[in-house]
Amino acid sequence: MEACFRTAKNELGMDHFEVRGWRCVHRHYYVTQLSFLFSSRLRQAWDDLRQEDPLQKLTIEQVREAVNVYLSNRDLLPSPRKKRYQKAIDDIRYHQQRNAQATKSHTKTRRKLFEKLGFDVDRIKSCQPKEKTS
Repeated sequence: MEACFRTAKNELGMDHFEVRGWRCVHRHYYVTQLSFLFSSRLRQAWDDLRQEDPLQKLTIEQVREAVNVYLSNRDLLPSPRKKRYQKAIDDIRYHQQRNAQATKSHTKTRRKLFEKLGFDVDRIKSCQPKEKTS
């Protein structure tokens, strides 16, 4: 839950409001949550298409940035619009590769730490891959 609120505050502007009434606070909260749902659904749809490499999943920040690039450049002529879209795609790919490398590194470091502390990492329930049930 805390990670969801942190993402909503940092990426979607849940903390960017200055209102006086509770209706305005609720309205801002609902719009932020709708944005979060929209971004999450886009992310989920993209991740479902790219099942072959689970480390290259989009983040909410990357979805937000892609939507911003699309909306801010949709009125341009096709050639400059295509260049800006390609730059956004290249940036996302760069960050995906960087995130994948960081995930591998952090996982390796964390496993070593747990093994040093005497834990059998392969027996920790949350670290085991989920079995598919038919």
